[in-house]
Amino acid sequence: MGPTDVDVTGMSRVRVLERLYGAAPPPFALVRRHRAGAHGPGPVEVLFGEMETVRSLEETAAADASRGPGALVLVPFRQVAAHGLRCHDDHTPLRVLRISEHHVLPEEALTGRGGGPVRWQDAGFTTDDAHYEGLVREFAASDAARGGLNVLLRRDYTARLPGFRPAVAVELFRRLLTTESGAYWTFLVHTGGERPTTLVGATPQGHVVIEDHRVVMNPLCGTYRYPPRGPRTGELLAFLADRKESEELATTLDAELTVLCALAGPGVRVEGPFLRRMAHLLHTQCRISGPAVASARETLSRALFASTAVGSPYAEACRAIQRYETTGRGYYGGLLALIGRDDRGGEELDSAAVLRTLDIDHLGRARLSVGATIGSRSSPESEAAETRTKARALLTALTTQPPPGASPLRRGPDGTAPGAGGPGGDGPDAHGPVRDALVRRHAAFSSFWTNGGRAPTARAGRVLVLDTGGEDLTALVHMVASVHGPVEVVRYGDPDAGDALSRHRGPVLLASGPGRPDDPDSPRMAVLRQVSASLVRGRPQGCAPVAGVGLGFQLLALAAVPDARVTARTGSGLGRDVEVFGRLVTAAFRNTYAVTSDPAGAVPARHDPSTLCLGPDGRELIAMHGAAVRGVQFRPESVMTTCGADVLRSLLS
Repeated sequence: MGPTDVDVTGMSRVRVLERLYGAAPPPFALVRRHRAGAHGPGPVEVLFGEMETVRSLEETAAADASRGPGALVLVPFRQVAAHGLRCHDDHTPLRVLRISEHHVLPEEALTGRGGGPVRWQDAGFTTDDAHYEGLVREFAASDAARGGLNVLLRRDYTARLPGFRPAVAVELFRRLLTTESGAYWTFLVHTGGERPTTLVGATPQGHVVIEDHRVVMNPLCGTYRYPPRGPRTGELLAFLADRKESEELATTLDAELTVLCALAGPGVRVEGPFLRRMAHLLHTQCRISGPAVASARETLSRALFASTAVGSPYAEACRAIQRYETTGRGYYGGLLALIGRDDRGGEELDSAAVLRTLDIDHLGRARLSVGATIGSRSSPESEAAETRTKARALLTALTTQPPPGASPLRRGPDGTAPGAGGPGGDGPDAHGPVRDALVRRHAAFSSFWTNGGRAPTARAGRVLVLDTGGEDLTALVHMVASVHGPVEVVRYGDPDAGDALSRHRGPVLLASGPGRPDDPDSPRMAVLRQVSASLVRGRPQGCAPVAGVGLGFQLLALAAVPDARVTARTGSGLGRDVEVFGRLVTAAFRNTYAVTSDPAGAVPARHDPSTLCLGPDGRELIAMHGAAVRGVQFRPESVMTTCGADVLRSLLS
């Protein structure tokens, strides 16, 4: 039997409130969600049910609801281990609330019931700014950061709440409704039981959604902190023009596209960027979507967590988190997900990243984790300040008593503040110069993705993609399939990989991956060098070309170009304007290493006359294009590479 779905009025409302404010309430959740296209702030949804601890997401199936939410899933960060990724295992349980009752309350129904000061003691960050700045400085100087790795590193604010009870959390939730704006979800989850956990927060980050048979994600990255006098157009324009912020959003967007392409059919589209404005800061975000091809539970299981809460590339970011953070994250960086059915009986999924969230245990010990996305261009002082700003909204709700209905910012028609733009609202700040700046940011994205992930072309033979290890190729394979034709992926370590490559007469593409291609101590690189040399020197005449991108290009260049050698990539940043065969391209460079050659020695192999493109220094190899061997140092599949689909098509044709 599905959950009771009631718009609460009269005595029913009184009974619901009595349960919420009682001394020992059952497991429950309060949620106000952002709904695309909604007019005005959404209502408060009240969910009651049985809370269970489960071992895997496969056990989180929703109740057979005719409509409305059937299950609320609490996914801790340690769930990344189920995908073979590293983390500190703090044994935080994977939980599911089997929803038996679903009520709807107006926001004002909570007013005046849990008032009074919230007492807190021993409050403060567990590490000082100097310690956090040191972590930022260390990571920003690392080879991983120089190679394009971005990672969200957290710090914790803790406090004790003497006499804490769930009614206090309801009051904190009510205050967040009135003091914070622009949140994707404002929520409270109380697990019930003898040692309950209570989560209360206002997260700006939606994760994966299924609506109207489309799967939608909302990558969010980039933070503009309001100065004490309030946001200023000039400062906002400078933020939107900041290359570091643009690259962080593009990197996050690339990571989420990799996830979405595994969950959607052809026609993946990128929209934005837009602004999501909160009470103390705003973020840039995009919307990406495509036709849903998996169930809600499978989509949730395969989507992992928002790159905003982790970093990208994803696996490398998880390793960095394990190294730089000394304890487990609990639910921070994890997910809350509602699974149910819409009014037509279609499957629905709505999920949000657990960010800006107070985690309170049964003894009233509270932890608020906040973080900043760190990359090679990060300023330690600025990133530490960002963590303080992100904590402020929750701390304001914790320490102040706003009057009923008070809000520091006027909310827009969808419940967010003016200026949010796009999915997050569209107010006066999103017009004029700011709108123009957002349009320029959109125009800088790859047209392949902004036009819906399709590039009309005559279909050709099957492409064999060699997985060089250590990187998810889903977005690259999606682009190859769109611009050329069917794709088969072969992993470099597979026993039959060599035979498959030698037999295949169609195009071969060596994908990118981490590592130094001439590393003498890497068994992986030894295999890849052998494979690359065989493809360059032993491929029969009449076969389609062999091409490479990123690491794949480097391996082919070492085999095909005399005097080629590997050097550490100089400079920082990912996006570079380069000339590729007479065409100016803005391209994403994500590898730590580059291949260079003496200008005099930078001539193609005799057996394959090629055109070589060199960087501005006249030494770095950017691209090569011959009859048999081709490639580019950069990533054509990145949203940052403006003509990526055209470049990839020329490599494979």
